[in-house]
Amino acid sequence: MTFIPQRILLWSEEFTDQPFDTVDQKSWNYDLGDGSHVGLVGWGNNELEFYTKDAITVRDSLIIKAQHQGANSPIEAYYGPAEWTSGKIHTANKIGFKYGHLEIRAKMPSGKGTWPAIWLLGASLNDGISWPACGEIDIFEGTGNHPYQIQGTIHGPGYFGSDGATKIIQHTEQLSADFHTYGISWSEDRIEWFFDGKSYNEILRSDEELQGKEWPFNAEFYLIMNLAIGGWFAGDVDPELRSAQLEIEWIKYFSEDGIGELILH
Repeated sequence: MTFIPQRILLWSEEFTDQPFDTVDQKSWNYDLGDGSHVGLVGWGNNELEFYTKDAITVRDSLIIKAQHQGANSPIEAYYGPAEWTSGKIHTANKIGFKYGHLEIRAKMPSGKGTWPAIWLLGASLNDGISWPACGEIDIFEGTGNHPYQIQGTIHGPGYFGSDGATKIIQHTEQLSADFHTYGISWSEDRIEWFFDGKSYNEILRSDEELQGKEWPFNAEFYLIMNLAIGGWFAGDVDPELRSAQLEIEWIKYFSEDGIGELILH
């Protein structure tokens, strides 16, 4: 007998029904620039994009568009004229999540060098706790150089960057071909990942690889969505690539069997 958890919707963003052409700033903040202003040059990953507000629009879906700028770009990045602009938004200090089921329906970009990400950071980051001690939960992370690949990861003290606790699966079609749902079910000392409603990974605090290491995930986190270009994870960018976009139809956050807390600031 299959156990089906009882889910109650606590919050959602339905971008297909949104009456305005940008994100609701009661829920979302923009990250801008190349990270230099916060001491993360290239956002800490040698990324090429310079984030702007103009890269994010809402037209039947939320669209985060990366655009090639060329050698004469007037935007100055850490490496010179910015080759790319793109977009990044997050809910820090506006909406927080603790446990529950979080699901996003999205269509991934195509093109070698693209790096779409839907992820969570510990809200303690805004209280002076540095990464990775604050914790990071990657609901989805992918690259145009691996267009079939789905990856869910956590990062914490002693298991971060390329050593994060993770699992990779492969879809039968490129993720840029259609919309799919990416989600997590999250409870105390446990996180489970889903692709199109099917579980593909579960990480427990008690797992052998995490023994003796901190587990910063029993706390409030906030949601981030962005499209990076280049960097250590994405690899080389196709020199012929001129634009790419990450599309998001909706976000839904549920309590699950009574567990899950929406935190409004």
